[in-house]
Amino acid sequence: MNPQMNYRQYAQPQGRTPQARRPVAYPGGAPNPMVAAQQAAQREQAAIMEAQAKQRIAAADHQRAQRIARKPTDLDLPDSLEEIVIGDGVQQYNALREAEKRLDAIMMRKRLEYMDSASRNTKHFKTMRIWVSNTVEDQFWQTEWPEGDTFRLEDIKTPTYRVRIHGMLLEYKEDDISYRSDDEDEDEVEGESSSPKKKKPKTKTLIDPPSRPFGWFWKDMHVEFEGQNPDYTLDENVTVNWKKTPESADVDTIYFKRRGDHNQNITICLTRDEQPERFRLSKALADALDMEEADRAEVVMGLWEYVKFFNLQEDDERRTIRCDNNLRQIFGTDTIFFPQVPERILAHLHPLPPVKLHFTIRVDEEFHKNPEPTVYDVQVMVEDPLRALVIKNTNSPENIARNREISRINDEIAVLMQAIRHSKARWKFFTAMAKDPIGTTQKWLASQKRDLSVILGEPEKGDVAGLEFMTEVWDSDIVREAVRYRLAKMDVGGGSRA
Repeated sequence: MNPQMNYRQYAQPQGRTPQARRPVAYPGGAPNPMVAAQQAAQREQAAIMEAQAKQRIAAADHQRAQRIARKPTDLDLPDSLEEIVIGDGVQQYNALREAEKRLDAIMMRKRLEYMDSASRNTKHFKTMRIWVSNTVEDQFWQTEWPEGDTFRLEDIKTPTYRVRIHGMLLEYKEDDISYRSDDEDEDEVEGESSSPKKKKPKTKTLIDPPSRPFGWFWKDMHVEFEGQNPDYTLDENVTVNWKKTPESADVDTIYFKRRGDHNQNITICLTRDEQPERFRLSKALADALDMEEADRAEVVMGLWEYVKFFNLQEDDERRTIRCDNNLRQIFGTDTIFFPQVPERILAHLHPLPPVKLHFTIRVDEEFHKNPEPTVYDVQVMVEDPLRALVIKNTNSPENIARNREISRINDEIAVLMQAIRHSKARWKFFTAMAKDPIGTTQKWLASQKRDLSVILGEPEKGDVAGLEFMTEVWDSDIVREAVRYRLAKMDVGGGSRA
């Protein structure tokens, strides 16, 4: 007996054969119709969903626009409201509104002044204090020589010096336009009293650290060594150059170290880094504009003001300029097309000379017993503090929150004003109804009728009893008889027209 005959035979799942799982190939590489239909349906469904999303967005925008359109904005009370309100609340509110309008006008004027000042790029200069000093190492007087015959050449070290250039922008709290000290408040209180007191000299408080570091104001630095004696030169590489990079822009101190055992005169040359870049004007251009240094925009604006002041524009072509003696020395021609001025002035703009700091490197023992640095005060151009203050106040979270709160209060006031106007309209209607019920009702019905005609878009017929044609031939008996005959004939004929 076969043991396998004892197992019950179960139906096997009808799986797809490998040949059936393969996609059907069509002649000419044509796509499968079923797959193409599914892809087309998916694309159609995606297009429908995209269109529905656009419709929802458009509907939301429309609803938002409707809410904005329905949003009340009038903050004024209705006229003649003080006649029906008990007390002086209306007068007080109107006085507040007038004060608010004046304050808004002042703030708008100040805002325009700030914007105009920021667009002019007004220059402000501050003092930068620079300390230059040097230290020495392994000089002859610093070396301890051994006694006896133990001296070796290997013990001799090369003398060196190290120069330190440290700069700091002098900024004081009292110079800040937003600063207000307690002494000023005390001075105001003392000014109100009748007994004036002698004012004490005020001491300024230095801001440390300053708003800008030393390296921010300079593009590069190089050192010129004066009277270098080849016999005393211990370092072949005496050249010192420093270029500002994004990493080195925040430095306050620059060091360089060289070998030397004699006093040395040097000149530290600092090249300004200003935005926009300023130039030294040529003599002819400086005489015409009455300025020694300026940037390109200032030069072009100065020439335009010069042309307008002396009326040098041609009558036919206002862009053509007649050159006088000063302009002829600058451009070398009798007439010039003003749009060409920015290119023609490039030859008269020269780089500003570097700031030169003279210093003597001291290596002698007498000086280093009590060394003192050499100090220079240099004028550097800084940003307009008013612009920085405006940007700070405008973009501050407190100002944004305050403006949002003011806007919310204005919206609430506008809603209250709208409710007051509606209440006044109801009061006016009911007052008129109490005095003349019939006339008020007729006027109200006529108003409702006109509104309904406007809503439905139908012309308003009105009361025809008083029209002129009612007193003419159309009101005669003959016309009435003709109309009756016409209507009777239509009834006999089953409503058909003859």
